[in-house]
Amino acid sequence: VMAPVVLIVLAAVATMAGTATSAPRPNIIFILADDLGYGDTTISPLGNLTHKIPTPNVERLANNGLKFLRSYSGPVCAPSRCTLMTGLHQGHCHIRGNDGSYSPLTPKDTTVAAALKKAGYKTGLFGKWGLGDFGTTGYPLQQGFDEFVGQDSQVACHNWYPKIIQNNTQGSYIVNRNNPANEKSCGAHHTKCFWANDMSDQLAVDFIERHAKGPDPFFLYFSTTTPHSGFLTGNSTDYPVPAPYDTAYQSSDPAANEILRLFAGAVIAQDMFVGNILDTLERLDIAKNTVVFFSGDNGPDDHALQFFDDPGPFRGKKRSLHEGGMRQTIAVQWPGTVAPKSTSNHLFAFWDLLPTAAELAGLDKSKWPTTDGVSIAPLLSGQGNQAVHDLLYWEFCYYGEANGLLPQQYNKGWGQAIRVDRPFTEWKGIRVDRGDVLLYNLTADITESVNVAAKFPDVVQELIRAMEGEHVDDEWWPATNNSSQKCCASCFSHTGCKAPCKKLDDSTTITASGTMMPTVPAFYFFGEWISVGSEATWILEQRGSSGTVGTLTGPGHPDAGCWTANGHVTVSPDMGVLDLVLATPCNGITAAQATVSLELGALIVHWSEPALGSWQRREFDFDSVGTERLRASPLP
Repeated sequence: VMAPVVLIVLAAVATMAGTATSAPRPNIIFILADDLGYGDTTISPLGNLTHKIPTPNVERLANNGLKFLRSYSGPVCAPSRCTLMTGLHQGHCHIRGNDGSYSPLTPKDTTVAAALKKAGYKTGLFGKWGLGDFGTTGYPLQQGFDEFVGQDSQVACHNWYPKIIQNNTQGSYIVNRNNPANEKSCGAHHTKCFWANDMSDQLAVDFIERHAKGPDPFFLYFSTTTPHSGFLTGNSTDYPVPAPYDTAYQSSDPAANEILRLFAGAVIAQDMFVGNILDTLERLDIAKNTVVFFSGDNGPDDHALQFFDDPGPFRGKKRSLHEGGMRQTIAVQWPGTVAPKSTSNHLFAFWDLLPTAAELAGLDKSKWPTTDGVSIAPLLSGQGNQAVHDLLYWEFCYYGEANGLLPQQYNKGWGQAIRVDRPFTEWKGIRVDRGDVLLYNLTADITESVNVAAKFPDVVQELIRAMEGEHVDDEWWPATNNSSQKCCASCFSHTGCKAPCKKLDDSTTITASGTMMPTVPAFYFFGEWISVGSEATWILEQRGSSGTVGTLTGPGHPDAGCWTANGHVTVSPDMGVLDLVLATPCNGITAAQATVSLELGALIVHWSEPALGSWQRREFDFDSVGTERLRASPLP
């Protein structure tokens, strides 16, 4: 039996507070959805008005309390979660690229959980982590959580029906219902297998039940992988949700294809998880002493965005420094303290959670870690003066284009973004590789369509000075000074990667070898693959320009015909997914998955061996033929 996990719900805080709470140390829950677009719930005031996905429980949470109309996450999973947990923005936090396996949190970091433990809280996390794998200093049990059950690696989270998860001190806990998990073994509507999100939901409820009447308050971080795309081996869709969610969204509109219906089912599942948490608090009569937050972790991705208008009116999507990559409507409830159906224009960013939680917990400020955040406890409790942000800052390395419904306006590379409020004007600045600044007046131009930098040179210089002041160099995520330099986007290896990323001593063991022959616009991948374990997962990324994925077989090789592709996928400049299945078991390997994206004309191979619990990456130019020995690093 798996140990229960602590749940944190991310909720939006209301602008108008009620009377001061009689409970000085409330429970705190943060519920975090994955790749949830601004327009994917019914609480965003500028969301979809035509094709709404019903989210009555998220709406119930917001109506019970407050909505922050100007709230922000980060642009992509790992950095966003790093800011949420550490209270540091992206110019200061340790994980600035989308890769917590490569640069996990360190003993110098202090998370929300660690801060609350100092105040006597019981802490738990269920679901997705992404800030440090098992055996590293970033693992949740090393970062203040009493309990963790879920998936430590963000890449592993793509598997919606995992055979292996992390269960507290067990790095390779086998989920019997998912041994194996594939389209056939999971049965009709996938109900014979255990969806990772249903598992996390049940554990979160159990955590609340065990701590509801205990002597100490609790902090629950409930981090789902919905509605982020995922896979089930042998299934051809990007959203293999189980019943009842697979048929939960119905539409007579012919544009509502299977992918969109299943995506909506994943959003509806997320809403049901929120409802289960709220119901549990009410059933146990602790709702009035529990602050619940709800948010997404970044903008939408991985499906056609027009139908649901996922980014709302904003430019960009996931991975974008435009508003569509980071803008949220965060909801918060605290019945009896925060007035119902409230709204606030207060700027609320992910890095505000840590100081807010510390103040609500009554932790002496001498014990607070350094933070870029501003506590919103005065706003929530109605007591004291509410401080405001001088600015909000982000930075992110990306060599793709995060085009949403409105295309990206800045170049590829190491990007910085900053927003500063002035009387009657919300200034937003973006620059890449310390080049020219794009300046937008969000008050008049919420779509970031008109660059007004030439009209306001003094504002541009002010933002440049602020960008330089908010960025602190990090050897794991080097900045650039011009477009001829390259930044580190991701690595997925415990031993690091070649420059511009950081390379550590390569104490590795050889686990596989093979031959790769890429072509343009298609590539072929075949060879002899040898695994030290019984199962392996492949993630293949080809980056540069659009193309078509070919088959994974080749004449003259011992394993030709070993791999079969589950259909051919035409890849957009963003990302396409191709399922790979073994036609017959081959050298002990029983399953595989490939994810293909295009950037910089390189085929990037990510290898995972569950027995070792590690990721590594190798790059190939896709206009050449090469042989590479693939190696996986043992856990520290």
